[in-house]
Amino acid sequence: MEEKEFRQRVIPLQRLMYSLALKLGLPPADAADAVQEAQLNLWRSREKIPASDRESRAYSMAAVRNECIQWYRRRRPTEPIETVNETVIGSSPGNEAEERDTRRYVEKAIEKLPSGQREVIRLSGLGGLAAEEISEATGISPANVRQLLSRGRRKLRDIFIKEETPI
Repeated sequence: MEEKEFRQRVIPLQRLMYSLALKLGLPPADAADAVQEAQLNLWRSREKIPASDRESRAYSMAAVRNECIQWYRRRRPTEPIETVNETVIGSSPGNEAEERDTRRYVEKAIEKLPSGQREVIRLSGLGGLAAEEISEATGISPANVRQLLSRGRRKLRDIFIKEETPI
């Protein structure tokens, strides 16, 4: 694919890609960055972009979705300094350690899930997305998203019961 064709087929999708990034829960500035990063990745792999307009549109949207997922993976929760001071004053080191251990335990349990369930659980839990938004982001039907969420949660519950570790 040459630059001219890339500009005709991928660049006009920028607004659509940006709105998808916003729907996936990214803040506006990060959504714009995700779109730019996705377009850069598309340019680098431009030979893999399908020939038809419909398929290239879906390919571009999948690139943005993947970039948003990567953003959530890289994201580290930060708290305002006022909240941190209140937490330090009002909590004991034991509670903080317990919360950290619980978070690590849940993350390890999520890693044991099949990839589809793991992805929708993360988008639902980390991104706070509804089933319809996850459906738009992943290309999976809303009914299948709900089913994956239900099965994933059930497997997590079974993992917690099996290992008998209280959360």
